[in-house]
Amino acid sequence: MADLRTAPVETPDESAEKPKRRRPLRRSLWLLIGLVAGFVVYAYGFDVVDVSLDRIGEPIPQQRFTRVIRALGSPDLLTYETVATDIDVEFAMPCRAEGFTPTATDGGATISVSPSCADPRAVVTVTGEGFASNEEINVFFVPPNGVELRVAQPRTSSDGTFTVEAHLPNRPDDEAQTIRAKSRERVGSIFNPVYVPTGEIDAETGEEVAVRSPRWSQNASATWTGIIETIFLALLATTVGTLVAVPLSFLAAKNLMSDVRIPALNVGFAIASFPVGGALGYASALAAGSVIEMLPDSALLVGLVTIVLVWLGIRSLRLAVPLPGTQRSRVAKVAAGLGATAAFLFAAQAMVRFMEVGGNQAAARLGSMAFLGTFVERLGEILALTFGVLAGIAGAVTLAVLASKLSYAVAKRVGTRTNLVLSMVACAAAGAVVALGIGQAGAWLYQAVDPTTTVVIPAVVGAVVGLAIGGWGAIRGQLGSGLGIYYVFRTLFNTLRSIEALILALIFVIWVGLGAFAGTLALALHTIAANAKLYSEQVESISSGPLEAVRATGATRLQTVVYAVVPQIVPPFIAFTMYRWDINVRMSTIIGFVGGGGIGLVLQQNINLLNYRGAAAQILAIAIVVAAMDYISSRLRERFV
Repeated sequence: MADLRTAPVETPDESAEKPKRRRPLRRSLWLLIGLVAGFVVYAYGFDVVDVSLDRIGEPIPQQRFTRVIRALGSPDLLTYETVATDIDVEFAMPCRAEGFTPTATDGGATISVSPSCADPRAVVTVTGEGFASNEEINVFFVPPNGVELRVAQPRTSSDGTFTVEAHLPNRPDDEAQTIRAKSRERVGSIFNPVYVPTGEIDAETGEEVAVRSPRWSQNASATWTGIIETIFLALLATTVGTLVAVPLSFLAAKNLMSDVRIPALNVGFAIASFPVGGALGYASALAAGSVIEMLPDSALLVGLVTIVLVWLGIRSLRLAVPLPGTQRSRVAKVAAGLGATAAFLFAAQAMVRFMEVGGNQAAARLGSMAFLGTFVERLGEILALTFGVLAGIAGAVTLAVLASKLSYAVAKRVGTRTNLVLSMVACAAAGAVVALGIGQAGAWLYQAVDPTTTVVIPAVVGAVVGLAIGGWGAIRGQLGSGLGIYYVFRTLFNTLRSIEALILALIFVIWVGLGAFAGTLALALHTIAANAKLYSEQVESISSGPLEAVRATGATRLQTVVYAVVPQIVPPFIAFTMYRWDINVRMSTIIGFVGGGGIGLVLQQNINLLNYRGAAAQILAIAIVVAAMDYISSRLRERFV
């Protein structure tokens, strides 16, 4: 047994204790450095912002500030008819040797002057009693000739009294003169309105015209019109922006696009055929529109033609895509597919024509509901303007898909070396097409006319880059085209979001003119960029379990999105959309300052005219609408999200 007295005594490791002792010191040191750095940053910030409290205590800025706050607290919503009342008191200027005593007024409101006589240019005190509370009074000096010279403009207190100093003019006279107080008493009240005759005679009835007092002011009517315009401006912008942002958000979701890999030959064929398909689609839309324009302006006839064309398109589509077990030749399927495409193309143009003609005829017959027909007509005009572009996009996508499928068939029938050569040639052509598009865009933007700069150099550079990418992709087997699409759309969304809606509104005002339409376009474009980014980030954060489960069944990419992605994103998409509508309502008040329509235009006019009571009505309307929308959106989120 070891001797306990001789056993070594364990001492704590001093080297291990040192870091523990230094750690609080280090933390204190870093905390001190952080405090000093923060002090320096905020001190520099105060210097840059020029924070100064010197003007706060000055009387003139304080009076102006008080006047503005009081005006904002009394929004111009009601107009009252008023009754003018003159209260006179005699006054002597200069004082008489025998003295002067003014005649006392009997009953009602009274005024008194102290002293009752004075020399010209003197200062007297005018006191009034028995007036309405918080009423503006005009005090005049009236010489014997009856000309009113205003000398003061006080406002009564809550008990209907006022005291003000008046500077007398240099108008001496031996006769008694007058100090007059003019008040305008409101007629009627919110809970007890009255009708006041105006003295005008109605030409039709021969009776005297009477107006209601109080009644909504002209500013209140302008506010109501502006806020309604703002709500629907934001609604249209949110709707259009959401419809475009939802499909684009899937292309900007990294978890959906990162595994999209396509053979280089397919990419080359698809990109090279894209402009050809776009040109064919656009030309087909113009040709179909020219044929439909030959129809007479009869909504019934155009509607019947539309129904027949849709029916033919559906029948042709059933022939092109037969039911399982039905045998048809490839030529018959292709012919039926082309027939369905042509039928639907003509049907779309006929529907646009029907909306224009039918909407115009309905607007002429609906009377007070004519806006319904006008709405249909405007939708037809919008579709007519955009149909060529939409047909071009559809044609480009269709031909690109067909070219990609063709490349699969080609790749199965050629060897590895031939596939490498074809991939390099196809990607070179695709690179040249993309570079030519960029070159033509630059030529239009910078007004360049040198073909060497805008055609030859871009085509050569694009072909060389495409050749290298095609060879690299053929060797590796596939190209990560999904990530390329992801980065392109993310960059596009970030660029559009970096441009404020105010700047976009200025651009669209120049293009389409002043009004709510310019504001709608600006907010819609900004909504597309902002919502697409939010939607794509929500898609990236979904659970991967359902994705893997659906993919394991052999589902296509579209089926995976429909059955694994969409069910997870519907609630947050609804929440983001409602929040964006709220944002657009508030942003529309700002873009109205540059002519983008809505209540912001009325607000700007009142502020420029220093009409703060009028501006207060617009601010109140905006606050009410935003609060109401917040309440409605919260209830909708409780129900659907």
